[in-house]
Amino acid sequence: MSQLGTTATAATGKMTKARWIQIGLPLLILFTVSMIDKSNINILLANKPFLQDLGIKDGAIKGTLSSIFLITYAIGQFGWGFVVDRIGAFKSGLIGIFFWVVAMVLGGMAESVSALFWSRSILGLSEGVLYPIALTLTAKWFPANEQAKAQALWFNGNSLGPVIGLPIIAIVAQNFGWRESYHALGAVSFLCLIMFWLMVRNSPSEHRAVSASEKEYIEKGANTAKKELADTSEVKAVLKNPIFWMLVAVYGCVSIGFFGISTFLPSYLTEVKQVPFVQSAFVNAAGYGLAILVQMGSGFLSDKIMKRAVFVGGASALIIIFLLLSMFTSSVMGAQLLSILLISVLLMPAALTMTMLHKVASPRVMGRIGGIFGSVSYALAAVGPMVVGAVSQATGSFTGGFLALMGFIVISLVLCLVLMRKGY
Repeated sequence: MSQLGTTATAATGKMTKARWIQIGLPLLILFTVSMIDKSNINILLANKPFLQDLGIKDGAIKGTLSSIFLITYAIGQFGWGFVVDRIGAFKSGLIGIFFWVVAMVLGGMAESVSALFWSRSILGLSEGVLYPIALTLTAKWFPANEQAKAQALWFNGNSLGPVIGLPIIAIVAQNFGWRESYHALGAVSFLCLIMFWLMVRNSPSEHRAVSASEKEYIEKGANTAKKELADTSEVKAVLKNPIFWMLVAVYGCVSIGFFGISTFLPSYLTEVKQVPFVQSAFVNAAGYGLAILVQMGSGFLSDKIMKRAVFVGGASALIIIFLLLSMFTSSVMGAQLLSILLISVLLMPAALTMTMLHKVASPRVMGRIGGIFGSVSYALAAVGPMVVGAVSQATGSFTGGFLALMGFIVISLVLCLVLMRKGY
């Protein structure tokens, strides 16, 4: 008998939900662990033994350790997009996750800052596979009326990661050592590799857990979208579509806002609002926890009305409102509550913006289009922390930096109004 999930014959009988268990769940776990892996460095930069062992004293080095990941992540997404379309999401995922494990092992072995740079670079390049495989698998495994829910599910890993990982990393580093935090995450990442190999396949027809009725249901949803996607089966056609570049701009602007705000919000709370350090960490964790509910709720609702831009535009407006209120409130408690609400809507626009990609690109080219989309967007995202840092230093206040970020969120809101008029 062939290995689990490798036969091309689907079981007959009642409707199964293999698409949620065999695809949705593994993607959720992968994004959760990846977020913990990439944010490991943020916790360790506050760990004195880590800084002493590697001789890190310069603030510029600390910033570079964070930005090098975003840069290589953008490059990785671009390259992996073409690889995924060439060899499939399954093989691409196995290769990417393997080198992701290697990156964590190298991080735990690092004896110098340069070795840590290599670890972060390899991690960025290898984790770049995630969005191309996730978008490709979502396009092939879920009908159009479920794609927002599916993407909200796995995108929630970006919220679950900080909620679960931040305290665990701190506890492991404090009680066992910073190298052990890398080794532990390397082991967890290796388990993710095994999980991916056992559970995921390129399409429903390759998976034995999919019943005939589920396969028919998925194919029916795909056939419904074929007419609309008739002219999107070539990369050039998608790249010539102004809607694609509007989506890139929306995602890029909200990413600038997310990374700019999330990087400096803890410092802002402690330095300006006088919130204790540990308490500010809990404020951030609470915000990411609430973000999970916000993303799932918006995913379900947007699948019902099939108007994603309405929710992305609404989230952009709320980001502006919550950020303004949190900056100008004189209440410490009010600032914390508004920060939780701000974090809860920061991530929501990203998942729904990527869902709109399925209206402009077919599954056949989704890997490449997803790679180009992510590459440009995350290259733009690197601007966020730099804008807040530079403007705040020039003005002597976080207010100037946050107001500068708000300009990008306004652009996102305006573009969403245009997308709404076009039926998105």
